[in-house]
Amino acid sequence: MRKSAVFVVTLILCLACSQRNASPLAPNNTAKVIRVGVFLSLTGGTAGYGISALNSFKLATQEVNDRGGINGRQIELVVEDDHSNAQEVAALVGKLIKQDKVHALLAEPISTRAMIAAPIAQENKVVMISPAAVKPELTMQGDYIFRACFVSSTEGEAIAAFAINRLKAKRAAIILDGKNDYAVVLTDFFSKHFKKLGGEIVNQQNYEASDKDISRQISTLNSATPDLVFAPGFYNTAGLVAAELKRQSSKAILMGSDGWDSPSLLEGAGNAFDGVYFANHFWVGSDDPLVRKFVTDYTSKYGLAPDAGAATAYDAARLLFEALKETKSTKALRDKLASTANFPGVTGRITLDGNRNALVPVYILRIETGGKFSLQSGG
Repeated sequence: MRKSAVFVVTLILCLACSQRNASPLAPNNTAKVIRVGVFLSLTGGTAGYGISALNSFKLATQEVNDRGGINGRQIELVVEDDHSNAQEVAALVGKLIKQDKVHALLAEPISTRAMIAAPIAQENKVVMISPAAVKPELTMQGDYIFRACFVSSTEGEAIAAFAINRLKAKRAAIILDGKNDYAVVLTDFFSKHFKKLGGEIVNQQNYEASDKDISRQISTLNSATPDLVFAPGFYNTAGLVAAELKRQSSKAILMGSDGWDSPSLLEGAGNAFDGVYFANHFWVGSDDPLVRKFVTDYTSKYGLAPDAGAATAYDAARLLFEALKETKSTKALRDKLASTANFPGVTGRITLDGNRNALVPVYILRIETGGKFSLQSGG
């Protein structure tokens, strides 16, 4: 009897140990949900990006759950607000992985904050996918790190080529927030390619995100008589640049970057953005049935049309959920995601390259009178 009792106890302990060590995605795991950690800015200076992204994460999650979930399990989003503060990211990501025990991460669209999270996710072998962090170094943090968008080098080259070939610009000036890493990196790629194509960078000016008056910088740019002013940055400073260029009657064409796209971009701007161009991840006016359905569903649910942050987030979530359907371990999930090819996304057909970066179009849009956008390139 004693031997039999010892055997039973040992068997129970082994089964418990096996269950505890089983992959959360394995068929024999008894978890009723698949937990996906989300960290982004829902408050603070870049909350516009985080709110758009979370809206789409929720929309994509609802679509999957309404169809029965993934292999019978519902997806549960565990959401953390980093308040647009890079110093909060490490603790939040640690909590999601260690305490909430999430099975994967849908990450910040802002590169500087995603970069803080990436080594933590890699160390713990948790798949992390950012919808819109464009800094090339992000996915270099390890093979569990992915992005659902193009990288800064691709964007910078596309903007430079459009400026030279379509706008016939030869002399470019640049204005940016010199403390914004995203803008600095993108400026470097744009400048190199613009000069490679035969253009000249005639002046560069910096400002700070808190500035209310950049008249001096714009006056200096104008004195260099550029054909084009390139202003990479976020939506919350784009209006300052556009308004001052308009006030000073600049003859240069203004061109911005993907960070401009937000429902808040045109608020209070008057006609400052009329005739202005910017690069983007998404074309809301596409005739693609998938895009039309996404735009309709998103608009119906949230009361406004989706921006690029919503579109890249929707694709990021769908890429992750599709890979989850066919995998039974975290390693298999990583491998399945890495093999993504020709995936139908709302931002375009998505193939992930060897560095787990999305190969997708760069859309160039023009802001017309009345605030409507028109597609100029990338469709």
